[in-house]
Amino acid sequence: MKEIITIQISRFLTDELAEKIAQKHWKSSEPKWVNRSRQLIFDEMVINGNDCFDVVASGPDQDLIGRLHCIKNESDPKLWYYGDLFVVPEYRRMGIAARMIRAAMGHLSEMGAAVLRCYVEPENTASRKLQLSVGFLEQPYQTFNDIDNEGQAMYEAEISPDITMIPATVEEAYFVRILFVQNREVLHTDNISLAEWRELLAVHDPDERHFLICKGAVPVAYLRINGLEGGNEAWISMLFVARGFQRQGIGSFAVKNVEGYVRERGFKSIAVQTDEDNLPAQGCYLKCGYRIFGQGSKVRFRKML
Repeated sequence: MKEIITIQISRFLTDELAEKIAQKHWKSSEPKWVNRSRQLIFDEMVINGNDCFDVVASGPDQDLIGRLHCIKNESDPKLWYYGDLFVVPEYRRMGIAARMIRAAMGHLSEMGAAVLRCYVEPENTASRKLQLSVGFLEQPYQTFNDIDNEGQAMYEAEISPDITMIPATVEEAYFVRILFVQNREVLHTDNISLAEWRELLAVHDPDERHFLICKGAVPVAYLRINGLEGGNEAWISMLFVARGFQRQGIGSFAVKNVEGYVRERGFKSIAVQTDEDNLPAQGCYLKCGYRIFGQGSKVRFRKML
């Protein structure tokens, strides 16, 4: 019967896990080696005020069989590093290392990270092959925080964002209503009740489309586009992001995706207007390559596609 291997993410470990790591990785459960795992976390979180986590693989009876450690870059929060990877000898060549790396990348995707980096000894052919098999590419050497990796080969993998854009129908009116309420003050608009949102989303108007932007399965933003009937320019008529998910690139993701949507339909440009005091929205559009073409109580932006 195939053995069940469990992969878990642990931000702090437990005393039991720290002892198992010391015993399996360094063949000793003496305090010196148990504290090595503790110190990796202590140095990052307590001394440096940084973030880190471990990926732990367990076999039958929760016996530890592998582990890797991930650290966030101090100057670029979207860049992470993984190291201290090991799999016990009897479980090697079973794809467990690759599973742990993919688990780390999946977790980092949920956290909004963009790149995962590792360093490999040049003569470690097996590790080089492993990196390539899970999507890493060798890149010119750069340092990472204060880790001493001079002379090693550097590999990086891009982390796909766990964000999608789906049509918003009457069935999603509840989500849109909650997101709207969270943003109503900055939108400077009249209240739109749940019943009104249901009505708006139920209308099949060929001139407009409604979208939800989801992080995983969870709706975190809403976007409406108008001007789809005739003409060469579409308009983003409404965009708002959940309160706890702002400044995480979700608005930019929505804008860039809807640009692709209208470009595929033959539009030559896309425009939007914001209130003059909505500086975060203006910053988002400028970052996405839009240019101001009108300014007053409303600021108008346009981008050629």
